Amino acid sequence: MGHRVWWMVERCAHVLKHEGLISLGRKIKGIVTRFHREWNLGWPFSSMSLAQQYKIWLARYSVETGLPAVKCENLVRAPLISIVVSVAGLPLHLLSDTLTSIVQQGYAKWELVLACESSQATAIRCLPEVICLSEQHALRILEVEAHGFRALILGLTASSGEFVWFLKCGDLLAPDALTSVVHALDQEKTTDLLYCDEDQIPCGGIDPIPFFKPSWSPELLLSMNYLSYSTVFRRTLLSDVIEASERGLDPCLYDSLLWASEHADGIVHLARILYHSRAGLTSQVGDETRPVSGASPERAALERALERRGIAGKVEETVPGHFHIRYRLEEPSLVSIIIPTRDRVPMLSKCLASIVARTTYAAYEILILDNESATEDAKKYFDEIVKKWRVLSYPGPFNFSAINNYAAGEAKGRYLLFLNDDTEVISPDWLTIMVEQASRPNIGAVGAKLLFPSGRIQHGGVVLGVGGVAGHAFRHMPNHEWGYHGLAHMTRNCSAVTGACMLVPRALFFKIQGFDPALPVEYNDVDLCLRIAREGYRIVYAPDAVLHHYESATRRGTRCRTDEARAQQLWGELIRQGDRYYNVNLTRDQEDWSLKL
Repeated sequence: MGHRVWWMVERCAHVLKHEGLISLGRKIKGIVTRFHREWNLGWPFSSMSLAQQYKIWLARYSVETGLPAVKCENLVRAPLISIVVSVAGLPLHLLSDTLTSIVQQGYAKWELVLACESSQATAIRCLPEVICLSEQHALRILEVEAHGFRALILGLTASSGEFVWFLKCGDLLAPDALTSVVHALDQEKTTDLLYCDEDQIPCGGIDPIPFFKPSWSPELLLSMNYLSYSTVFRRTLLSDVIEASERGLDPCLYDSLLWASEHADGIVHLARILYHSRAGLTSQVGDETRPVSGASPERAALERALERRGIAGKVEETVPGHFHIRYRLEEPSLVSIIIPTRDRVPMLSKCLASIVARTTYAAYEILILDNESATEDAKKYFDEIVKKWRVLSYPGPFNFSAINNYAAGEAKGRYLLFLNDDTEVISPDWLTIMVEQASRPNIGAVGAKLLFPSGRIQHGGVVLGVGGVAGHAFRHMPNHEWGYHGLAHMTRNCSAVTGACMLVPRALFFKIQGFDPALPVEYNDVDLCLRIAREGYRIVYAPDAVLHHYESATRRGTRCRTDEARAQQLWGELIRQGDRYYNVNLTRDQEDWSLKL
């Protein structure tokens, strides 16, 4: 405990010297918050709902930053943007608000297509906003016999813009939405798909909920439609969707996003709320209406995507609109489970027993790395388990990186599973799920969900910059809680995962020369993952692979200030830029994904 307190004092002094008094205040608040959450004492900010946090956020920050209107002559490219609005099946009185938000755009090079039912057409043409638009902008009113996204696809065929933004009647664009989009398109010429953050419009007593999103995360899109209607498409990406609709299929928005992401050269995220959705407006929208039985439209879209990509897998819809994919393994590959240890026989024996008793994946070997155990109990235990598993001696001071590098050289498996001795398997499919993910193209490392014995989350992925170098996502959040948009329970990409339970292809591990021995205690897992990502591979957090973690029970209080300094030296610039799988509007002082307040 004394080591930990001393480390916190030095850390606070470092922040005060290099970042100032305000940053120090935030740091102290974060430290106190973590203690309060760990001891179940509560804390004003972390105990707030997302809606309550958003009220404070709105009072302190502006959703729209008021960028100046874009002048076409100042742009290298000034593309025509088609705004296609589905009115069919939706309350017509909401259309005026949508049209007003479009008229207020600072960027003027856009056209509007309204897809409506025949019974709505006359009333729409009489709206003052429509009469005004007809005089000043390209406006088409298309009568369709379809609802929801099918109506939008029919409306798309009547558009001519290079880029397309789909809206539902009642949804709003922020005043600088198109301005921000065109700025981004002008800066990134290869952009084919662009999406922004969003929130809900207060309706019927429902408080608005923001969704500050991560940057492009392929695995998250396979888990949930996190892009939604906040997306601008290059029109050519939608040709497959148009063709499918003409062939009588009924694609949904999720289809379009999955199709488009397969062919997009550049996908850009704008970390600003530019789109406001109408909360609770789902009763008649075709692509959001869920059947009483059978697969939902979103699940069917995901199954079509897997078939189109030649991927064998089974889609499981855990809750409406949220999915887990179980990928088919042709044949099990050998996994080398590497466990460093020293003296703590009860902890190690519990770990090994849980692996043997609960792991359904059969193709594994276990390597125990004995780092100078001295007790007679340990020696007797090693003499016993050596009959079944390999026990390797690694003398010298504790160095997590060097120990695991040595073990990797002795391992026989195609995959290396680095595992702490203070873990205990919970879900029988944990290793199968991790191998399923690691066997996919361009996946460089896979991490599990780790829980404290209390049932709270210890690890849900790593976020750069939280609490210093990096922090564990959703740390101390009860596992039964949904949390921030359910991301604690969604397969998604992360900048890093913890080395307490990490699966890495053996060939890739040696390609990047393994762990850095100059990081003997901390951040060696973060460093490894960042080097893997630098090679073009993705890091995946697999929440269905669940283990208990007693969190460094074998080396309580161990901190390494030199490791933090080296991590900052190696990755400081990247950390300061902000984690691409997080959001600048979320706090860096706590690990609970609360808003930056």
